[in-house]
Amino acid sequence: MIDGFPRCANTFAAIAFQAAQPRPVKIAHHLHAPAHLIRGARLGIPTVLLIREPVDTALSETIRSYPVQLSQILNAYCLFYETVAPYLDRIVVGEFKTVTTDFGSIIQKINIRFGTNFALFDHTPEKTKLVFELIEQREKRPAVKVIDEYLAGQTNLNEIRNVFQEMDRRMVPSMLDESLVPRPSAARLTAKVRLRSELENPQFARLLERAWSVYRALARHS
Repeated sequence: MIDGFPRCANTFAAIAFQAAQPRPVKIAHHLHAPAHLIRGARLGIPTVLLIREPVDTALSETIRSYPVQLSQILNAYCLFYETVAPYLDRIVVGEFKTVTTDFGSIIQKINIRFGTNFALFDHTPEKTKLVFELIEQREKRPAVKVIDEYLAGQTNLNEIRNVFQEMDRRMVPSMLDESLVPRPSAARLTAKVRLRSELENPQFARLLERAWSVYRALARHS
């Protein structure tokens, strides 16, 4: 199981994990629900909780979830991680920066914690490029489920390539909304600057303190 609050590298982690394995592995992912992770912990399933510092997480998710308000996102962030926190001794915590720069070390922690032998992700430019290409394809053609099947361990990279090559041959159109795609985007920078200025309002002080407190507690386990 690989899951976390939205915008915490959920898609990157799931794709990178599958890309590293010699054969598809069944993964539970992308429910973004504390109960999902708690169930995995109770069952003893190899479980990874993805975390990211609260400000960038909230800004990114507020842009994606418009018109949901920034305060609502921060509250949801706190509730999500506060609910999962009692189960940290049964799961592996993966911090955003480590997931996106050295995901192999996260898989290694899974193997040590759960006695598994999953292959490690080699964080080379080529492998990282593959992950981002699949992320973009997933957003461009959301009706095509082959990448979601790949994430769940139901198909492989060759099948993905065959599907999209056939779509390109038939010139099936694709679209990419930069406000939604879960990877770095220059198009979101202006919106993030505006939202970041909102956080300077004193009304956010207690909520931010709460969010940072739960994040720091989780990060100590990463």
